[in-house]
Amino acid sequence: MNKKYKIMTELVIRYAISTRLKLQALIVSIYLMIISIVMAVLEMMNSQYNAYFFVGVVGILIALSLILSVTISQPKPLVVMDNEEFKLNFPLQRLRTIIYWHEVTHIGIGLSYITMVVGDQKLQVDLEILRYHDLKILKSKLVEVAESKSIPYNNI
Repeated sequence: MNKKYKIMTELVIRYAISTRLKLQALIVSIYLMIISIVMAVLEMMNSQYNAYFFVGVVGILIALSLILSVTISQPKPLVVMDNEEFKLNFPLQRLRTIIYWHEVTHIGIGLSYITMVVGDQKLQVDLEILRYHDLKILKSKLVEVAESKSIPYNNI
């Protein structure tokens, strides 16, 4: 039996700062870091530990915190959906789960929430945290997956 499955593009919904803003913050923080290191080193070479030295040290710390905040400490994606699984990460709802499509037996699509029957468990996910545009895309991808995987779905 030869079944052809429609390959869906992966959907990732992530609310983080833009790439342009990240680049600007990195440039500013690297500039601040260089100026602060030069200031602190010049004061150390003169064996003076006055206010300029401490301003340099504080500048280094501020630059490091800015670099870390725009690179490492970015939030995880709220939704990742592909042909095999549906990952949800909603910290306010304390919902961090992975749903495999082969385990889903029904999908209900509401205005700002979805319900899924996974095995013998009914899961309701509140989607009010998502922007309207992202909510529309997520719902259309849910319908696309439901149709391609022959999962019954309806509007509720």
